[in-house]
Amino acid sequence: MNSLTRVFLAAALLVACHHPLAPWEEIDLSKAVRVEPSLQYIVWWNELEACSGLSGNVNAVAFYVIPNDSTIQVGSESYWGYWIKDGNKIVLASAWTNNEKLVKHEEMHALLQSALHPPAYFNGTCGDLTYPNEG
Repeated sequence: MNSLTRVFLAAALLVACHHPLAPWEEIDLSKAVRVEPSLQYIVWWNELEACSGLSGNVNAVAFYVIPNDSTIQVGSESYWGYWIKDGNKIVLASAWTNNEKLVKHEEMHALLQSALHPPAYFNGTCGDLTYPNEG
């Protein structure tokens, strides 16, 4: 791997929605409420399966909402949504539960079973699933 590739990969990890090596234990789920995937979440999941060619079971994903919060604390970082590989969990700050781009972003992680952001899936046939701007 050349040095330019290494620099690009390091930069990509720094701007990712979450660090793929961050331990999930840093997320305090004590205030999180487990929710069943809404019909809208299922529709979005099905759309992602169709455009990505991936398949998975949305009911195998444990969805959590942090009530009365606009962010999720992960160590010293704040996020609007977060996918946790262990247990295949999607955690959403309550202010972002209806944001299509954010939910699809986290669902794509669950479909891929990876915290990485391959451009073919996050900015390809499924559209722009990069982390949404606030607003």
